[in-house]
Amino acid sequence: MRILAIDFGERRIGLATSDETGTLATPRHTLDRVDDARAAEEILRFCQEEDIGLLLMGLPRSPEGAESPFATRIRSFAAKLAARTAIPLRFHEETLTSREAAGRLPRRSSRGDVDKMAAAVPLEDYLQHQEKSAWRP
Repeated sequence: MRILAIDFGERRIGLATSDETGTLATPRHTLDRVDDARAAEEILRFCQEEDIGLLLMGLPRSPEGAESPFATRIRSFAAKLAARTAIPLRFHEETLTSREAAGRLPRRSSRGDVDKMAAAVPLEDYLQHQEKSAWRP
């Protein structure tokens, strides 16, 4: 099953996918967000083209561990997206992923490249967590 990770932003939305084995996360695409309806439509089209079986949305937390104020906005978009598809949607903690993503890329990378990588960072973490929880000695 392939997973699509979504890094939601008001201007751009970064997308990253897993491979079929759930081992690798690859930054894939950046959408310019005009409005929620159009963004959801583009994401769902991408899901059909890529045979996505799970949606993973990053959910930021404050330094104290509570959901950040922007998390409410992300949950609102996620609800609109989930209402339009039967693909399961999960949330995964994504605090400071844009900063980590920027650190992984060359200095002159575009914002779009950072957004794609910001979607790949929590996907990598999710895949590693799934791998550990599935491992049996």
